[in-house]
Amino acid sequence: MKILLIKPRWNVEGRFCQSMDQVRGTPLSLGILAALSDGHAVQIVDRDWQPLPADGRFDLVGITVTTFTSEQAFELARWARRRGAKVVLGGVHPSILPKECLRHADAVVIGEAEYVWKQILLDAQASRLKPVYQAQCPTRMDDVPMPRRDLLAESPWVAYVQATRGCPHSCAYCYLPSVPWSCFRKRSVELVREDIIRLKKKLVIFVDDNLFADRRYALDLCGMLRSLKVNWSVQAPTTISEDEELLDAMAGSGCWHVLVGFQSFNAKSLEQAAVFHNRVEDYKALVDRLHARRILATGFFMFGFDSDGPDCFDGAVEMIKRIDLDGAKLYILTPYPGTKFHGKLEQEGRLLEGSRSAQFGWYRAVFQPKMMSPEQLELGVQGAHDRLLEHFRKRLPKTIWRYWKMGLGHPQLAKTLICGALWRSHRRRNADALELEEDRA
Repeated sequence: MKILLIKPRWNVEGRFCQSMDQVRGTPLSLGILAALSDGHAVQIVDRDWQPLPADGRFDLVGITVTTFTSEQAFELARWARRRGAKVVLGGVHPSILPKECLRHADAVVIGEAEYVWKQILLDAQASRLKPVYQAQCPTRMDDVPMPRRDLLAESPWVAYVQATRGCPHSCAYCYLPSVPWSCFRKRSVELVREDIIRLKKKLVIFVDDNLFADRRYALDLCGMLRSLKVNWSVQAPTTISEDEELLDAMAGSGCWHVLVGFQSFNAKSLEQAAVFHNRVEDYKALVDRLHARRILATGFFMFGFDSDGPDCFDGAVEMIKRIDLDGAKLYILTPYPGTKFHGKLEQEGRLLEGSRSAQFGWYRAVFQPKMMSPEQLELGVQGAHDRLLEHFRKRLPKTIWRYWKMGLGHPQLAKTLICGALWRSHRRRNADALELEEDRA
């Protein structure tokens, strides 16, 4: 069969430009499916960077779907079906809302696809696709094949890698507790090593939800990375703060950047969100410990919790400056449809009527906050983002001085970070306008 695998655009409505936006994020899940498609002709399209194929003739089209890309995905499904292809939808959105997705596809995958994909191919080839496919258990990480990176439009100087899946925490705003793959699993260090060696790149970004859920595994991984002499970036919880041995291992193995889920400076908001592992009083110590080891620190922050009033934005800006972060990513609290958080707001009558799926991408208010209006929430986050962009721009010489050796070793990374810091603040246009008119011709 001729198979097309598509990742819709992630440039969601209202998104703020970020310094790493020009780095091509790799849809590893599609590369994995391609690796499981022996005997078939497979093409992968990342719509953030690539157009749809000119001929548009395929036997099977698979699309990975989030809530905020679902409008695009359904339009892409119509595009494929008009050309005679069978369509399979997978990912977060079909796993949570399979009935909605089935209205636009021939089949949906609930949960991870590794254990059902080959059956899907057999059924598609025999014209007997079932409406729903779901594995009987979460995927063992050592059963995941190396992704077909030859089919992926990766950046030439950086690569994305996954060592673990899932997270033991149950944060109220997170979609993970609502999907079948939430449990924490890890890939053998030897297979992660093999994957990185195949990359032949010296800069790696781990896409794991929580690489540090198993401390011993994280230490073993650091030991392996040290032997490869690569530099790497990762998302981490605040709980790494007290573990000096782990922080030393990270620094010694080439970790240059950590994205930390601080989420809020408001202790009540953290309690409401069930982020019990975060303690505001420890934030600065973590940043100081990372900086002492020459590791850049970027913080994630959310706004719109029931304890957040109109003054939360100014307070957050000042605290971000005070703890001396190197960067900050600001988001609006977003209730994924199908999650318990969404159900709670629906029960309270606080979901905004007319909100479209494309607005569920963390940059638009889709519910009524308790202590401000939706407009105040959106403008507050936008204003905080603008003030921080100016702050980090002024702070750039300090960052360059602190990390100049890293910049010399990876000039493309240095260029990306510097150019990103000098961008003027603006929101992206409504990228959920699909621009498929030329593809319909």
